Amino acid sequence: MELTPVAVSWCNTMKFLENISLAEYTTFKIGGPARFFCIVKNEDELIEAVKFARSRKLVDAPNSSGANDLPILILGGGSNMLVSDAGFNGLVIKMEYKGIDILEDGVTVSACAGESWDSLVEYSVQKGLYGLENLSAIPGTVGAAPVQNIGAYGAEVSDNLVFMRVLDLKDMKAYLFSKEDCRFGYRDSIFKRERGRYVILVVAFKLSKGGVLKMDYKDVREYLNTHGMTSPSLVDLRKAIIDIRTAKLPDWKKWGTAGSFFKNPNVSVAQFDELKAKYPGLPGYPEDDGTVKVSLGWILDKVCDARGLTFDTAGGGKVGTYGKQALVLVAQAGAKAEDVLALSRELMHRVKDKTGIVIEAEVEWVC
Repeated sequence: MELTPVAVSWCNTMKFLENISLAEYTTFKIGGPARFFCIVKNEDELIEAVKFARSRKLVDAPNSSGANDLPILILGGGSNMLVSDAGFNGLVIKMEYKGIDILEDGVTVSACAGESWDSLVEYSVQKGLYGLENLSAIPGTVGAAPVQNIGAYGAEVSDNLVFMRVLDLKDMKAYLFSKEDCRFGYRDSIFKRERGRYVILVVAFKLSKGGVLKMDYKDVREYLNTHGMTSPSLVDLRKAIIDIRTAKLPDWKKWGTAGSFFKNPNVSVAQFDELKAKYPGLPGYPEDDGTVKVSLGWILDKVCDARGLTFDTAGGGKVGTYGKQALVLVAQAGAKAEDVLALSRELMHRVKDKTGIVIEAEVEWVC
């Protein structure tokens, strides 16, 4: 697309910027410009932003014989996306709609979509409410968390979610979605399957005042044993999760990364038994659907020799896998989105060649 110098458009009280680099708004720190960009802090501003996009037409879309509606991208913390070097030829709406409340029952916590996810977890722990602590220190916003059904250390967002308020862009009406309406799966939801239709506004979680801590995950058990914590508190477990993540994962404030780039794949029991015989030590976790979820990080590390793999790029930067976790892709200054994609294709090829498994990206590709 043709880009003009940075300009500002006004629509009632809203300000819309043009040709804004998205690199500074994503944790990968790479990617091209947004044609239009705005920040919204409440539902009225969100509706105004959508009207702005629909008042303009995309006339330079590839393979298009006419004008189309200007596409919309909802941006939270930018922690699970890779923006193409060409950028996004539409309107990027950055959600900064914030606020956290405890409802009348004393255990249901609601948070606005633009709130920091970890701020919500910290808040719930401070209030003595159990349920979100294993999801500590995950970057991103509350509104983005259900889209991916984020999970870590034996917990997922869907475990405690009870309802959410969403805006349906088809009829511009707000609806209450139950947990069942969200159709959650492994790193999946209706919001991924019908991407572009719904905007999450508020999410509510039913927690508990006397919950049971989830400490069965291997890394968690080892940490607690090492630190002599036989009866950890809610605060202790949150600290443990933060320490574990800090030790294993790159600091997204210093590195260009989106965390785990791929999903852990599911295979049949027969395929798992075959792989286990070939690669003793391969971790596998039985699923309710009769399949076995295998550790892709282990495969990349032990089978594909991909931990700490590094490539120089044409732009003078580097891309590679993190030295402590092969499932995490990292990029240094000078790297482009295409460099990250090239690395991901190389890893997909290695896994397919060694195991026969076709792996899928968890990170969203934005173009």
